[in-house]
Amino acid sequence: MKMAKTVFVDTSPTAINGKRRRKPHCVYDGERVFQVNKLTRLKNVDEVSIDTLFPEIYEGVLELLKRGVKVYLLKDVRILKKLRLENNVEKSDENDAVILSKISRDGFRPLTIQEVEKKAKLCPLINSMSFYRRGLRH
Repeated sequence: MKMAKTVFVDTSPTAINGKRRRKPHCVYDGERVFQVNKLTRLKNVDEVSIDTLFPEIYEGVLELLKRGVKVYLLKDVRILKKLRLENNVEKSDENDAVILSKISRDGFRPLTIQEVEKKAKLCPLINSMSFYRRGLRH
């Protein structure tokens, strides 16, 4: 029986306020740390465990799920900080990707296609509403 190949990803938002920012995601595959600009560039993986689900990566996560890749989201990001302190490791994307691999499976929850699709649809709506509300205050 083939073992499921799991990678651990310290995600980063790739756009801030509409400005393109090329900060790649850091990936740890159990042996080495490498970077990818898009989660969809991850090949030959069965499971992806991520630290944060940024709106900028909804589409990539959705594509992975539709490809049959299981995607797990860290339930509580404070676990990362705690493990960093316990292991006396400085904060970096590379270190965080490796630390993610040390967190037990029950520290993550599976994402579903329906959940990510809903978030992807609601996000632009919520953003436009907050923009509208700000306009009302002035």
